[in-house]
Amino acid sequence: MNQDYNDLLKELKALPVYVKRFTSVFGENSLTIDNIAKAIATFERSVVSKNSPYDKYWAGNKSAMSSSAVNGMNLFFGKAKCSICHNGPVFTDSGFHNIGVKAAGPLKVDLGRYNETKVDFDKGAFKTPGLRSITQSAPYMHNGTEATLEDVIAFYDRGGDVKENLSPLITPLGLSAQEKKDLVEFLKTLDGEPIKVTFPNLP
Repeated sequence: MNQDYNDLLKELKALPVYVKRFTSVFGENSLTIDNIAKAIATFERSVVSKNSPYDKYWAGNKSAMSSSAVNGMNLFFGKAKCSICHNGPVFTDSGFHNIGVKAAGPLKVDLGRYNETKVDFDKGAFKTPGLRSITQSAPYMHNGTEATLEDVIAFYDRGGDVKENLSPLITPLGLSAQEKKDLVEFLKTLDGEPIKVTFPNLP
């Protein structure tokens, strides 16, 4: 992503099938950046993770989760404090928080939400992602600085990496090696049935 908007529009307008589909949905001359964003958002809402071991466990099948995963679940909603931000059906508060992620790539400072709001409180804040099918979306954090779920748990256990403007919700956790493993096992239970996406046949 992060493609130049003008280049993206030029590429899509060169494909008659996209022009036709956007016209059928949005009307004439509707292949615009705003409508592309709407189309992507609509597609993303259709990709739903369901019937995970976690869901089966709460539906009454107590064998759907291992004892390690159950321990991890209790940590998630307790000592590890994950559910303060990762809550609800898709495990997100839809809020923005600075969790202390180190910068990566060409940016020396990653201002995040501040770029939109210009409010100092939002410096370094990014939206809380949902955790459904989380094993399928490595690397982690908004800039991919954590390669594995184990790395993510270690990151939170040490209380983040960058302390400037850090959310007060982020503090060292003091997790044992086994507790870290249990948390990872719980996160794995949020993987639902395989999500099938059919790609269009385009020239």
